[in-house]
Amino acid sequence: MMNIHIQDLVKIYDDRRVLNDVTLTILENQTFAILGRNGAGKTTLMECLIGLTSYDSGSLSINGKQVSSIRNSVGVQLQNHAMFERTTVQELYSLFASFYSKPISPDHLLDLLHLDALKHQRIHKLSTGQKQRTAIGLALIGDPKVILLDEPTAGLDVQVRELIWEVLADMKAKGKTIVFTTHYMEEAEQFSDQVAVLHEGAILDIDTSEQLIRKYANKNKQTLNEAFKSLTGSTMRTGVD
Repeated sequence: MMNIHIQDLVKIYDDRRVLNDVTLTILENQTFAILGRNGAGKTTLMECLIGLTSYDSGSLSINGKQVSSIRNSVGVQLQNHAMFERTTVQELYSLFASFYSKPISPDHLLDLLHLDALKHQRIHKLSTGQKQRTAIGLALIGDPKVILLDEPTAGLDVQVRELIWEVLADMKAKGKTIVFTTHYMEEAEQFSDQVAVLHEGAILDIDTSEQLIRKYANKNKQTLNEAFKSLTGSTMRTGVD
């Protein structure tokens, strides 16, 4: 079972607790949203989970193991993804496919992400949305059991966001576990099995979006946005994660 366990995780930057005793469990084949404002600690939590950033105390594991020991079972997309800018999309996918024993076909991913027409385009010439689709394809190409996505649709237009979620729904149907951070209420509400509300480095509650609305939203405004405002005392706004 590819369950994810995070227990009492603490990360301190400059004497400030960016993550404050974060505890959560994500079950196999769940789509799990970590919902919070920019600056809430979402990216830091994701970086700790994949081993990119060290943490000060607590524990985390996937399938009872450190991520570093099962790296081929985990696909990752970060907000600040670095790619080989002078390669073409097809060259990049072929390169990454060569790292795995049983990758998803690059041609299949190009088709799935509507990148066929761009396969000979160099990365540095792609638009933001095209780069984001390319980065998500890189997260999927190893056919991972766990997919970790940091703000996968941030700043993208509606059509591209819908395409990405169609692709991720297909991955979930194949048994994948998907964890994503977001500040988009509608994504957390529509696409997740569970939502963790992260605010100022702390998990305030974890539940289905329906239950969060029932518990916290005003009776006259039964929305996840209203539940979030009631729970955190704030609305979504920009900041630094």
